[in-house]
Amino acid sequence: MYSPDKSNFKKYLTDFYTQIDAGKKLSDTAGVSVNTENIQNIVYLGMGGSAIAGDLLKDTLFKQLHVPMTVHRTYHAPAFANGNSLVVACSYSGNTEEVLSAVDDVADNGAQVLVISSGGALTKRASENGWPLITLPAGYPPRMALGFMFFALYHTLGRNNLLDDYQEDLSSLGTFVKDEICKHDATRHDGHILALELAKTLHHHIPVLYSSSPFLQTISRRWQNQLHENGKVLAFRNVLPEMNHNEIVGWEMELPCMDNLMAVFLENENPMPRIKMRITHTIEVIKKSGVKLIEVYSSGETVFEKVFSLIVLGDWVSYYLALLNKKDPMHIANIDYLKQQLAQAN
Repeated sequence: MYSPDKSNFKKYLTDFYTQIDAGKKLSDTAGVSVNTENIQNIVYLGMGGSAIAGDLLKDTLFKQLHVPMTVHRTYHAPAFANGNSLVVACSYSGNTEEVLSAVDDVADNGAQVLVISSGGALTKRASENGWPLITLPAGYPPRMALGFMFFALYHTLGRNNLLDDYQEDLSSLGTFVKDEICKHDATRHDGHILALELAKTLHHHIPVLYSSSPFLQTISRRWQNQLHENGKVLAFRNVLPEMNHNEIVGWEMELPCMDNLMAVFLENENPMPRIKMRITHTIEVIKKSGVKLIEVYSSGETVFEKVFSLIVLGDWVSYYLALLNKKDPMHIANIDYLKQQLAQAN
């Protein structure tokens, strides 16, 4: 296969499992102490790849978090982010203007602020305000630093008694994820490569991605973002059961463009019974429209294993799609262009 991967983007895929242990070490080094006595909510500020870590935490820790957690992708923090809040400001680069603006909203209102960044203006703000800081390794595309952000915050929340069933030792998860990565690497694994097969199936189609809440809710968003940035393709997504109350009717549309769509269900083999029924009947509806449809199942036993098996798979699918499209998965020309235009307007 022709490879336009001039920046060796693949190394981020093959080394991803190392971020599980590294995230714990980042938390260890930071040693963040949260005064949890008055904490009533966690407000996570982020954009793009930096925000996904917050979404995944909120999903996977659905039954473990002691307080509600919300993720905000905008220029402002919500009004309820105050002295009863732990505000997590996460920007990999440290220069995401929306996060900088939002964290300024809470700088003087008594909220406990935790910064997660590799540098930039956000790290400077942390120093100026005396906010605790988890410093991320530099040199990664933000979307490929997910493990650092996710696991650093996971361990920080766990050690501050904000989680039930906190697991300090995730070495078995690291081994599991390493094995999953190997399964999708065509240069290291003989035989069937699921990620490559899926990429070839999706090639020249517009994916419509579906996952289910709560635990897999963010999986479709992660796939969508990676297909956008790495694969350079449009993709759309929604979540069950919510889509059953609106979007499912849209599959009645009768236009030639439907031939370009492909529905992708990102599933757990053992969802709750009502969700399983909804998936089954939603698939029936979509198949009636004539649109091609594929089902993709998670691997593993635990919630973390199921979630990260699908994350690893989606990342590899997006990589192989980039190669099929003869695009460099590293380059994000349109984002760079937009940032330049915004910078000139300042």
